[in-house]
Amino acid sequence: MNKLIPIFIEGKKWVQLSQLTAEQARSLRTFLPVNCLKKIFFQGIELSDCLDFDMYEFWYRSRQVSDQRQGLFDF
Repeated sequence: MNKLIPIFIEGKKWVQLSQLTAEQARSLRTFLPVNCLKKIFFQGIELSDCLDFDMYEFWYRSRQVSDQRQGLFDF
């Protein structure tokens, strides 16, 4: 799984769920606490599915660890 590159808006790092595959977006949504996704206006465009990059990175790393553990039993 490729890691998203954050976008910088007003000094904060964000990612958009729409940049993920449908499966990854579903997995991330089930992981998130309620109301974590934000609407951000940037250069006249509404970005409706933004997530703080730190939260995304935590999910990404936990998923990598989970995948590695599962891979240990695939022989």
